[in-house]
Amino acid sequence: MQHSLYKRIISYSSAILCITACAADLILIYVLGKQIPGFNQLTHTLSSLGVSGSPVAGIVSIWSVILGVVFVFFAFGFRNTFRAYGKQINKVFWLIILYGLGEGVASGIFRIDILNGRLTNMAVLHEFLGGIGVTALLLLPLVMRTIFTAFSYPLFFRFSGIVFALGLISIFLFSFRLEYFAGSFLYKYCGVWQRIFLVNSYVYLTVIAFKVMRGTNQIKSKVR
Repeated sequence: MQHSLYKRIISYSSAILCITACAADLILIYVLGKQIPGFNQLTHTLSSLGVSGSPVAGIVSIWSVILGVVFVFFAFGFRNTFRAYGKQINKVFWLIILYGLGEGVASGIFRIDILNGRLTNMAVLHEFLGGIGVTALLLLPLVMRTIFTAFSYPLFFRFSGIVFALGLISIFLFSFRLEYFAGSFLYKYCGVWQRIFLVNSYVYLTVIAFKVMRGTNQIKSKVR
């Protein structure tokens, strides 16, 4: 009984933290951007907030690590709640873990700096590990559709498909940030495409968090 209560507490608290962190991150992105002269939310990437020399670099690094830890914690809460759904739950668990560690913790530790016109070793790690995290988050809706199927959860199933499609399109557009496309409309507004992906993903994670909270309450009722 105590073990079950402990799991419910982890699941519920992780869901609340996930929802709070998603909202807080979007707010911080805007607020911290205001602290950098010339920073434009439409044309600058999120990583540029944390480059060396940025007045908010320290805050961005610390917050990224905290955010990553929150998502890792949420992964455990999700698995605790839906463990009975089978092995596919572990895939979701690891995808969220990869996102938290790659795009959160690693991005906070390794800044994306440029030296003599080339990415530093730290920046390469930032791009590589962050890319793994983003890919994991992009694939999340597809795996969720194998668990919450069209037969049992038709609305969420369709919602997951929309989230994946929008995520794929925004990532594709964001890929035009490479110097090869400099001067094009898609290159100039790379910040827009990245933020669309982020908002799309955070909305999805928030919906999942509410499902965790609802699932936790159902488990509580069964135990009683």
